[in-house]
Amino acid sequence: MARNKSAMKYQRQSNKSRLANRARKSMIRTFSKKAIAAAESGDMDAASKYQKVAQSLVDRAAKGSTLHKNAAARRKSRLAKHINSLQA
Repeated sequence: MARNKSAMKYQRQSNKSRLANRARKSMIRTFSKKAIAAAESGDMDAASKYQKVAQSLVDRAAKGSTLHKNAAARRKSRLAKHINSLQA
């Protein structure tokens, strides 16, 4: 438990950023799952729409400290590869 003023402030900041990061990652997972589900059902228009949203969210998460840039690139690549394999 933090005892001095600066440590308590840092703890508040880290809790706030932790919750924001969890929300961002959850949204990325949600839209990725929606894209894959749409591709599996054969609705490629919806799949590409959800994929675009997911990739945008990943890019924004990589700009901050939520995701590392290589992890973001890997997620985008794997999502595109999965959707393209379902399309073919």
